[in-house]
Amino acid sequence: MKIGRATPLPVVLVDDDEGMLMVYAMLLKGHGIGPVMAFDDGAQLLPFLRRNEAAAVVLDLSLPTVNGKELLERVVEEFPQLPVMVSTAAAEVGQAVSCMRAGACDYLVKPIDNLVFLAAIDRALGLARGPAHHWERETASPEITTEDREMLALLRRTKAVSRSGQPVLVTGETGVGKELFAEAVHRFGGSRGEFVTVNVAGLDDAVFSDTLFGHRKGAFTGAQQNRDGLIKRAAGGTLFLDEIGELPELSQIKLLRLIQEHEYLPLGCDTPTFSDAGVVVATNRDLKRLLELGRLREDLYYRLCCHQIHVPPLRERSGDIPLLLDHFVAQAARRMGKAKPSYPPELPRMLERYHFPGNVRELQAMVYDAVALHEKGSLPLSSFRKRIDASSGEARLTAEEESVTVTFHGFPSMKEAQTLLISEALRMSNGNQGEAASLLGISRQALNNRLRRKAGMP
Repeated sequence: MKIGRATPLPVVLVDDDEGMLMVYAMLLKGHGIGPVMAFDDGAQLLPFLRRNEAAAVVLDLSLPTVNGKELLERVVEEFPQLPVMVSTAAAEVGQAVSCMRAGACDYLVKPIDNLVFLAAIDRALGLARGPAHHWERETASPEITTEDREMLALLRRTKAVSRSGQPVLVTGETGVGKELFAEAVHRFGGSRGEFVTVNVAGLDDAVFSDTLFGHRKGAFTGAQQNRDGLIKRAAGGTLFLDEIGELPELSQIKLLRLIQEHEYLPLGCDTPTFSDAGVVVATNRDLKRLLELGRLREDLYYRLCCHQIHVPPLRERSGDIPLLLDHFVAQAARRMGKAKPSYPPELPRMLERYHFPGNVRELQAMVYDAVALHEKGSLPLSSFRKRIDASSGEARLTAEEESVTVTFHGFPSMKEAQTLLISEALRMSNGNQGEAASLLGISRQALNNRLRRKAGMP
């Protein structure tokens, strides 16, 4: 294992155990990581950071003179680019998860293995050399493309809960990327096995049981040989159950046993089989509402809600749309064997005003369709406008675009309304007549003719 990043800035260690500080410092220096600054009193940290730059901080949460969580929050607030790891006892993992949400980049459970400690320091120093979102995005999944602060905090939470061994519930609207976060749980958790996906929507109990748990020869008519279920394929890895809100009650009982006892019964077998697969479930349904309606078992509900990751809709992270647009254009072109096309600067602004009921998946579909039909020049706005209009029969725009107002003296004439529409289209396209014509649904020549008549030109 190759560890060691040269840094002119110190790695700061804060722990009230002087012996541990000495061990950590010697370990780091022995692997070429340094200089190292150690404090046995948390009250010394902020004054030092205000006078000196640092590469990373390892902060013990259990300090006698200061509250470790509050100190973390102060450091994150004053030095947002500084990677901070927290160290904690095993019984304080819940507090560590809370610290990840507060801005810590990692947490270490005592006693800390030397290689684990060195690898964590190495990652933190990598964070210090580049944008935090890059490391988190690449570590989680190449498909989780974001610069949104809440999404980055969600990635940190995902990393934290992935190590607990408890089931993880991923919620969110259709198309937000729930499966990508389930994959992130799998990767962050360091699972050695496969990531196995099962969509349980529409499966009755017999099909659910056979798909997941398998069967033994003779278990039912047609069962002529043993068959392993997908849970065995997920051994040492992660089982991802999508659309969990559709699971019938009998299947819920079997899933609860799998989660609680880590065992299951293949069809036709009386001897339980052990499973070490992690379980991640996802739904776009309101599970609490299903519980109230009696369609979800209470005991299963509380087991699934141990760790919840709610992925926000695209309209709540519209600042990511330009980033996602460029990502999908490049991705689509690469997969179709085309050169990456350009697109007008008005396109991201137009997309940011759209509600996106289908979220990231809808944006990806728009881009792939446009790239597939593209032959030359830049991607036209009209291709995206048609799909936006077709999603509900009319453009579903945000209040910013819908709230264009103008004062008329009495009811507007057709000429006044036409003038307003042309002016607004030109404003949105920054004076680009071709793009304004696309917004209006007319040809560039027709728009040019209207502008000439308005100016009194022949």
